[in-house]
Amino acid sequence: MDTSAIEAKWSRRWADARAFEANPEPGREKRYVTAAFPYPNSPQHIGHARTYTTADIYARYLRLKGHNVLFPMAFHVTGTPILAMAKRIAAGDREVLDVFERIYGIGPGKAAALGEPRALVSYFSEEIEKGMKEIGYSIDWRRKFYSYDEKFNRFIQWQFRKLKERGYLIKGDYPIAWCPSDSQAVSAHDTKGDVDPEIEEVTAIKFKVSEKTYFVVTTYRPETVYGVTNIWINPKVRYVRAEYGGETLIMSEEAAGLLDLQMKGLRVLGAMPSEELLAMTARNPMEDAAIKEVPVYPASFVRDDVGTGVVMSVPAHAPLDYLALRDLGKGDIVMPKVISGGSDADNPAREAVERMKAKDQLDPKAQEATKELYLKENSGGKMLVGQWKGKPVKEIRRDPLSLSLCAEGMAYEVRILANAPVFCRCGSKVKVNILQDQWFIDYGKSEWKELARECLGALKTIPPKTRSEYEYTIGWLQRRPCARSSGLGTRFPFDETKVIEALSDSTIYMAFYTISHLLGDVPAERLDDRFFDFVFLGRGQGDEGMKEMRESFLYWYPVDSRHSAGDLIRNHLTLYIFNHVGIFEDRKLWPRQIATNGFVLMDGAKMSKSMGNILPLRKAIAEYGADVVRFSVVAGAELSTDTDFNRSVAEGVRNRLDFIAGQVEASAGLKLPPPGRIENWLLSRLHRKIQAAEGLYEELAMRELSLLLFYDVYADLQWYLKRSNRPNLRGFFSLWIPLIAPFMPHCAEEFWERTHQAGFVTEARFPEADPSRIDGALEQGEELIQKVHGDIEKISELTKKKPARITVYVAAGWKRRLYALAKANPSFEALMKAASAEKMDMKAVAQIAKQLMRNVHALQEPLSEEQELEALKSAEGFLSKEYSAEAVVLPEGQARHEKAKSALPGKPALVLE
Repeated sequence: MDTSAIEAKWSRRWADARAFEANPEPGREKRYVTAAFPYPNSPQHIGHARTYTTADIYARYLRLKGHNVLFPMAFHVTGTPILAMAKRIAAGDREVLDVFERIYGIGPGKAAALGEPRALVSYFSEEIEKGMKEIGYSIDWRRKFYSYDEKFNRFIQWQFRKLKERGYLIKGDYPIAWCPSDSQAVSAHDTKGDVDPEIEEVTAIKFKVSEKTYFVVTTYRPETVYGVTNIWINPKVRYVRAEYGGETLIMSEEAAGLLDLQMKGLRVLGAMPSEELLAMTARNPMEDAAIKEVPVYPASFVRDDVGTGVVMSVPAHAPLDYLALRDLGKGDIVMPKVISGGSDADNPAREAVERMKAKDQLDPKAQEATKELYLKENSGGKMLVGQWKGKPVKEIRRDPLSLSLCAEGMAYEVRILANAPVFCRCGSKVKVNILQDQWFIDYGKSEWKELARECLGALKTIPPKTRSEYEYTIGWLQRRPCARSSGLGTRFPFDETKVIEALSDSTIYMAFYTISHLLGDVPAERLDDRFFDFVFLGRGQGDEGMKEMRESFLYWYPVDSRHSAGDLIRNHLTLYIFNHVGIFEDRKLWPRQIATNGFVLMDGAKMSKSMGNILPLRKAIAEYGADVVRFSVVAGAELSTDTDFNRSVAEGVRNRLDFIAGQVEASAGLKLPPPGRIENWLLSRLHRKIQAAEGLYEELAMRELSLLLFYDVYADLQWYLKRSNRPNLRGFFSLWIPLIAPFMPHCAEEFWERTHQAGFVTEARFPEADPSRIDGALEQGEELIQKVHGDIEKISELTKKKPARITVYVAAGWKRRLYALAKANPSFEALMKAASAEKMDMKAVAQIAKQLMRNVHALQEPLSEEQELEALKSAEGFLSKEYSAEAVVLPEGQARHEKAKSALPGKPALVLE
């Protein structure tokens, strides 16, 4: 089958017919599907295809169900990634140019022309659009826009004025993730790997070494300072003395570089050898501390880029500290217990380690013990020492304990990146900065959080288990910076020297799709607050053009299904919920469903430029075919887990597709014959699949659908062709083609045409299951024939003899009654008693009963003796032909062979002679 010609043919026909251009049709039920708009700083690879293919499969399914479906697409160019990429190209960055040539096939000459940001956007957005068309996404391309388009910029500025009007946009000092090279704030879109920097507050406590010289140790648990036994440093790390506020602080050189933007005026004085540090002792600042003077010990687990690179050891409450001391041979030192509630033991950390049998610091059980003990002490722990003795830990940790330490000059409040190291796309390590007069969206407002929770409560999350991640993020999210000093995108309306950052301008852009194609002749200056207030909020009066846009918005909104990768739940997707409820007061306009998926691996490994295992989407389509790629990227795993794309999977899909294409061609000109047993079996199986498919499509159960509608169908067809004397699949294909069309639209259109069906299959109706065609006994009977066929094959292989005669013995009726008794009496003694009451042959019963008890709860309702005989007798000719032997089916009662007694319901006895 020439897939490239077929794909080009149907892409052209869809375009000529404007098949996916969706317009409001009052009275017809709509469905609005969107997926995250792509960032055009490089070509798409097969990993990107999973989200978009899932969305497209769902959109195509909804069309088959009769809905008016809109699936639009645009390009997100906001922020610094494109600037960073263009800058590296312009500078002749060898790494970038090598990737372009080696992976994407972009030679040095072409790459040189992409050093200007807009040229880069133009080239890669065109590449992405071509790939999306080639793979068959049913997108309404009329609505395409770029996030630096002036009309879109006006829409975003209106959004921000609304946020400010409602008290959600504020200005103040705040810690933010910062790129020191670009001198601007960064978020997920600005970092390598799209990592969202997670800022956390820790307490940096000062342990005095000498007059005005201190070790500065960072901790999440300042309440444990009373139980410190020692300080940890890493001998492999470079440490320095740094001047700050007239004092000398000892910390890692890396930490000094990361903290200088928070601790303004911090100045490195010089390096300090590890040997000198390990000879020191330091004084605990707490007068009530059990151990006043603490030594300094070496530990390899201390990182120089986390906190200050100096850690305090509390071995009674930190399993890792206890293990580290034990590994140093100091497990017998005094380890003061300072918190109750985690354990009744004198040393809760040691008790947890021993109970979980953690071997050393690297044992994952040590992390489990740490987490368990922390949760217990945080939720129910109380202080045993100090001025807050008897107070719950969670009530005093920050206020008053940490704040009082800071107020008395014994500690600092420090912000760190919990997921460090994080790198800006320019290559610089991201640090935390405290910015004055920074603009934020205040997601911490309690009333806004309640609206977000209300929205989440009403919408459907796929997979369902992701709901807890949204709940967590809604609770955790606080103020978020929304303006940057540079980048492409929209000028911040309250300070035009800044640009709105990438995550902040991508929260309600789905609303803009509903009118973007209608704005062609409208001057940008007309798109003021009055315009958008009318179109999106229904406020004021509008002209005819505005009324058309208002009607378009109201017809399509809300978004019925939003699709993205699962890693965006903790940023973009939760912001999507917040901003919708913050802008649109009408609850009918709030999102209805969010679906997220895992990543795509390449030959079992994560795709990366360094490994060179990235497969560009258009290259994959050229090599394997669009429908094979579509199917392969979604079929291999459940939605939430990562899936693997490899050559053997793709080849297997293509081979099966070629086989099916051959059967379509063979059946195309045939007349439908009267159905026989095997035709009825095949249609029964298909109608059962139709019955299940609708629910699976609604739940986006891609793996189950692929098994049901493709792999199982392939197996059914293989068996049907073995069993049928006159194969004719026209009736079968008329039902199956629309079922598989969302996955494989090009081949489905070709098959639809070859079977002489009218119109596009994409405009057909999803087949309806006919319950009267589903025959459980018929399917069970055919399954029995398959088992017998397989058993004969195995016996022949084992004996290495070809049978001349095959006798199949069907179990007697009393054995079926025994099955029913076994299910009602699922123990050996009870079964024997029940069988005795029915006056069965107890010797014969005893031989079977023990076998039944091994798996009594899984016993299926067997066919009757007559049904088994009928099914197997219908296959006598088939079995004879398959094995070139006489095949006879007999009831056990007519047996001429001792082995017939071993026949069981659903498991006939076989005699090969």
